[in-house]
Amino acid sequence: MAEQYVSAFVVEEEHFRAMVGSRDEDLVRTAVAAVRPLRKAGKLLRATDAREVERALREIVSGLPTPSRAGGYGWLLELLAPALGEPVGEVVLPGRGWHDLEKALCSWGLASLAELWGRAWSFPLTDNPRQPDPWPFPVLAPLKELDRIRDELTAFDTDRVYDDYGFLPGGDDVEEVVPLLDESFPAWVDATIVHGRDLLLIRDGGR
Repeated sequence: MAEQYVSAFVVEEEHFRAMVGSRDEDLVRTAVAAVRPLRKAGKLLRATDAREVERALREIVSGLPTPSRAGGYGWLLELLAPALGEPVGEVVLPGRGWHDLEKALCSWGLASLAELWGRAWSFPLTDNPRQPDPWPFPVLAPLKELDRIRDELTAFDTDRVYDDYGFLPGGDDVEEVVPLLDESFPAWVDATIVHGRDLLLIRDGGR
């Protein structure tokens, strides 16, 4: 069965943006050295080739990331996010269709969360148009947006999921959606607000 993995991190966006053109050789060496042990521990899905990691990071720290680079740079975040941020949780969502959750979220009154779920972060490119459908799919919620998302989640009645489950992409994923909205997201948002930072989600695995 296909599964989608969602990993949550408390981060500061500026730390990632500052990488571009930084010529930070220590960052490159540290990240490359971490690939092998993390790969052996089963912690990496994509950033498993140290040579490719080094090439991609050198493009970033040199200040010359390529907008047309095959696969983009988002796949590096599974390696960089734990180093530059703090993991605050993860969930595994069984089945397919989770990338199309926005319509269901909107129907339940979670408009801000729906907008966030479908908004890919364009790391490390600031002026480049967002990729229409990147994978893995990184999502960044700046601190200033989190109070609004928390208010929506606090007011949310999980019974609506059972009443309007037809909006779910898979149609029968109610038992996975309820804890995602009732437990995981509130915990991630609260942890990020307490730290006064930004929330990064990385969605990967099956679509």
